[in-house]
Amino acid sequence: MSNFEILGQSRATLEIYDFGRRAAAVDAPVLLTGESGTGKGLLARFIHHHSRRATRPFIAVNCAGIPESLFESEFFGHTRGAFTGAHDHRRGLFEQANGGTLFLDEIGELPLQLQAKLLTAIEDGEIRRLGAERTLHVDVRLIAATGVDLENAVLQNRFRRDLYHRLLVLSFHLPPLRERDGDIDLLARHFLDLYRRKYQRPISGFEPAAARWLADYPWPGNIRELAHAIEAAVLACDSNRIRVRDLPNTILTHRIRDRSTTSASVDATPATSPATAERLPPPTGRYSFYGNAEDERKYIAETLRRFHGNKTRAAAALGMTRNTLRLKLRNLGLELETSNT
Repeated sequence: MSNFEILGQSRATLEIYDFGRRAAAVDAPVLLTGESGTGKGLLARFIHHHSRRATRPFIAVNCAGIPESLFESEFFGHTRGAFTGAHDHRRGLFEQANGGTLFLDEIGELPLQLQAKLLTAIEDGEIRRLGAERTLHVDVRLIAATGVDLENAVLQNRFRRDLYHRLLVLSFHLPPLRERDGDIDLLARHFLDLYRRKYQRPISGFEPAAARWLADYPWPGNIRELAHAIEAAVLACDSNRIRVRDLPNTILTHRIRDRSTTSASVDATPATSPATAERLPPPTGRYSFYGNAEDERKYIAETLRRFHGNKTRAAAALGMTRNTLRLKLRNLGLELETSNT
């Protein structure tokens, strides 16, 4: 499989693949939506790689990471002496992508006042470097992606309606991994093969219990989180197959919490049963979390509640020292909400 291929066998994945093929066959703007980690960037590269522009540049930019003061210089370029510090001519992103594809990731985070400048360049097909007198024609195929509900952003006057409809020529919503039945096992095996080769580990697969834990986890970070989890498991594994104990603590804790609220039968071995896991720290002694600060805050708070505020037991379950937990509580603003147990 190349770095631009779409992996999976679920109906949802087949729909992603079908859209990618159809979008690659034409030269219209594309808008990709979906949760973080669902593969919007991969689909954008797939479309470019299978289009007539495949031999030309694919330039990706995270719109959320460009300071407003540098927007014009980054997108349109500048001439020498255009501003303090402009010691040389510089091509902007539109020029770099000329003849190819410009991928605008997180376009929903672009400030409103900059959206008009972007729209003008898209509509006119022309840009002018800062400090230059002449305009330059550019031939660029645009693919934009966002996790923001742009339709709602338009209604709230946070996103320009004309730019939204300009990008909406071809659109597709990527489903989260939890809705892609059957893909978790296939993707997990793909990432296992990738990372066992990278780290030269003699790991042949997953133990059945570990595979079930992976399948039961909701993957809020989607494919990106799965990739990170398998990489961590490969590094933690000291046998020829991934076991439950090798999985990141986010997966272990979720499974424990989920099972404690249901009457479902426990299919884990006695060594990895919820009751045992509640008493002992993860054997790897690792703490890992894939998500934003607010999600981590909720995760640690829930763990503390499970142990009735006992920091020693909560730290053990989280795979960290008590001092590290206290530091986490302070950084996440949880210190005042907990007792001094």
